[in-house]
Amino acid sequence: MSDIFDVCNVDDIPDEIKNGLNEVLFAKKILELLDIVKRKLSVDEVTVGYFRKFGEPKTKKQIMGKLYNMARAVNPKIISVSGRKGVYRKKGEKQ
Repeated sequence: MSDIFDVCNVDDIPDEIKNGLNEVLFAKKILELLDIVKRKLSVDEVTVGYFRKFGEPKTKKQIMGKLYNMARAVNPKIISVSGRKGVYRKKGEKQ
């Protein structure tokens, strides 16, 4: 039985619902990149890695905005690295 809550595969979901999920999928993919490397990443590294891993072109501005918003969420899963502009890591990972 497939997971009815899986937001990674939304091929069966109507477009009007899917459009609202794009931001959730975007964040999930960024978290996946940070899980792969288990270290801090710059906006440039995330931008290049995102394209190479997922084949989806996202501008540096889109990546930067998403990282910024993810780091300022109520319960953030990522944080910005203190003293390093445009560098992020997963919360709980070593600096």
